[in-house]
Amino acid sequence: MTATETQSAGTWPSPKRRTIRAVNLRGVWTLFRREILRSLKVWDFTLGAATMRAVLFTAVFGLATAGINRLMGGMSLLDFLVPGLIAAAVLEHAFVAAAFSIVHDRIEGILGDVLSSPLNVAEIIAVYIASALVGALVVGVVVWAALLPLGAPMPHNAAIALGFAAAGAVLVGFVSALVGLWVRRWDSLAAVQTFVVLPFVFTSGVFFSLERLPGPVAALARANPLFYVVDGIRLGLTGRAEADPLTGLAVIAGTTVLVGALCYRLFATGAGLRD
Repeated sequence: MTATETQSAGTWPSPKRRTIRAVNLRGVWTLFRREILRSLKVWDFTLGAATMRAVLFTAVFGLATAGINRLMGGMSLLDFLVPGLIAAAVLEHAFVAAAFSIVHDRIEGILGDVLSSPLNVAEIIAVYIASALVGALVVGVVVWAALLPLGAPMPHNAAIALGFAAAGAVLVGFVSALVGLWVRRWDSLAAVQTFVVLPFVFTSGVFFSLERLPGPVAALARANPLFYVVDGIRLGLTGRAEADPLTGLAVIAGTTVLVGALCYRLFATGAGLRD
């Protein structure tokens, strides 16, 4: 039965398990190029919207606090805010990337072609995560450049900022792929992004310092792995952080391994891929 016939029957094939150990570089590159080109075609959505929102937030906060010498996390409010807005843009794009691709291909009836291609489970997932990572880092750099005229700080350590941004993008990319497995419609994807992902992002220290929170609330915020992503990016841009960066990396890495293993398992068994 061909992929088209399988889709017409109302079922989806599970990703193929190739016994060849070598990586299918041509197949991986072809799928990765398709994902990147897809993002470029909707640049106004993937890049323009994130940049405009960050600029508006920075401008509004800048005007609201003009002439007020208010500190947050031991630094000026603007220096504290900008890394958080960059982190939010990075994480939001990482979430949209994989889920958007999977849902789009399912709706268009071509998801079966991807799953039936000569790529194994790990290669398919790796492409989704890699495209989310590259797109998220590009968004982060563009947002930072757009905020420079508004007072964004020059990086204290660009390697640390990029490293935490990449780690966060990979983590959220796996979450995005999991969501894409189960979401069937655009409005469902928008609902998950609005009511689940964005609250996790915006309560991870984007706008506030944990020192301003009551003890139990601060402890709850520290349990959010995305807090360490935001804190790490802030460390790279300003040189200040609220948590130990090594602890943050350990939390992010541990969470990524767990979510990645679950993602691989569900893709390998075809869970959520069949209508």
